[in-house]
Amino acid sequence: MDTTISASKREGGNKSAARQIRKSGMVPAVVYGPGTEPTPIAIEPRALTDIFRHSQDRNTIVELDIDGTKEPTLVREVQRHPVSRDIVHVDFYRVAKDRKVEVMVPVSTSGRAQGAIFGGRVRLIRRTVRTRCDYDKIPKEFDVDVTPLNIGDMVMASQIVTPEGVEVIFDNDFNVVTLYGKKVKATKTEEE
Repeated sequence: MDTTISASKREGGNKSAARQIRKSGMVPAVVYGPGTEPTPIAIEPRALTDIFRHSQDRNTIVELDIDGTKEPTLVREVQRHPVSRDIVHVDFYRVAKDRKVEVMVPVSTSGRAQGAIFGGRVRLIRRTVRTRCDYDKIPKEFDVDVTPLNIGDMVMASQIVTPEGVEVIFDNDFNVVTLYGKKVKATKTEEE
């Protein structure tokens, strides 16, 4: 899937200039990143919406073609009109090969927990976890296998299996998934 958006540099920012850009069907945006000056640009909002509709991934790398120069970026913030929900401004973050990025990656579960036989239920406590990696290695999601869990067991952030070069970061290890329910003794036939 092509994730390139054409953009053009614009003069920086007063409100009337931003209104003029919006009247022309474009949206004001800014590209920033470490070691570079912020660059005000204008983009076509539908192109950005289409990319995220197709990818279904908030961490999609968007290639900005700014007057012929291509730059890989991450969308950091999208401001929308409170009533119409139209995009009114976008912040893009420049990414580089030599720097790792930090992003929030969704967590999902798979498998049937052993404790489900006794009425246990899987609870996903954290739907996303902060992750550090190269921009071209951002996982779409982390899949946590809950098959070995019994009632009262949990999976901590440090136990999430990550691809090489990807790390889950945290100050204090925290619970991501738990199997909860009342612990009951298995009957003889269930044990068999």
